Amino acid sequence: MKYSDLIAKLMPVSAGATSNSRYCYAVWFRHLNYLAKQNGGKVPEVVAELGPGDSIGVGLAALLSGSETYFAMDEINYWNKERNIRVFHELLAMFRNKEMIPDKKEFPLLFPEISDYGFPFQMLTPELLEESLSENRVRKICEEISNPGNKNNRFIKTYAPWNNSDIIQNDSVDFIFSQSVLEQVNTLDEAYASMQLWMRRGGYMSHVIDYKSLGMTKTWNGHLTFKDWEWEFVKGGRKFAINREPHSVHVRLHKQNGFEVISEINQIQGGSVKREKLAPRYAGLPDSDLTISTSFILSRKV
Repeated sequence: MKYSDLIAKLMPVSAGATSNSRYCYAVWFRHLNYLAKQNGGKVPEVVAELGPGDSIGVGLAALLSGSETYFAMDEINYWNKERNIRVFHELLAMFRNKEMIPDKKEFPLLFPEISDYGFPFQMLTPELLEESLSENRVRKICEEISNPGNKNNRFIKTYAPWNNSDIIQNDSVDFIFSQSVLEQVNTLDEAYASMQLWMRRGGYMSHVIDYKSLGMTKTWNGHLTFKDWEWEFVKGGRKFAINREPHSVHVRLHKQNGFEVISEINQIQGGSVKREKLAPRYAGLPDSDLTISTSFILSRKV
């Protein structure tokens, strides 16, 4: 399966907050927290991230938690070696110190919230950390950070850009995640189909999806009032922009591709556009699509 513009960022210069190691730490443990409630607290062995952004820091946090292989896929290579190495060493210190997970006071917009921001001692036991943070393992990961595109890497495999689902072996990934990325994927059908191919049976994925207009309209979902040709004009020739697909489309694509939605956390927001103002293609949206501004979806391949 070949396609282009799979993961697209709004601005090609910078992509999110992943240059901040504490943010990466907070994102990873939020996803891992919800995964642990479903898989018995097991750290996934093979993980894949869509749209890591300014660094591969969230994936590095996965490796420091004990994951053995991390795939990073983005449309543009936003990261660089120096930033990744810095973030890695800062994360390493946080893991060794068993620091608490940054909460909403530090990152008020980070979604979803979790019930316990303490270090997950039950999951990351002393025995597990002794192995995952061992000097030899840390050294090998650091070597691969310096050459993340090396196809012979054991821990880190990066692809930016990429346009072929064959880069990951079918039925080999335990966990796929993304943080505010799928709303910028131009070919959602193919993205979900690819994740279905990669995921082993019984594997999990979790995605935070932001349905807002990212400040491009006065109302948070004002982008749903534009006809397609009008939206192209509003984008002003940008190659990268939100895809305007609402919550119900993502739920449908999960089910169509054999993913059972296990947990769904939605942010409800007022100030929505009136139904009569919607563009024709959105006229039949369910009422929920006009109130859900962000969602966290955890699913399992059945």
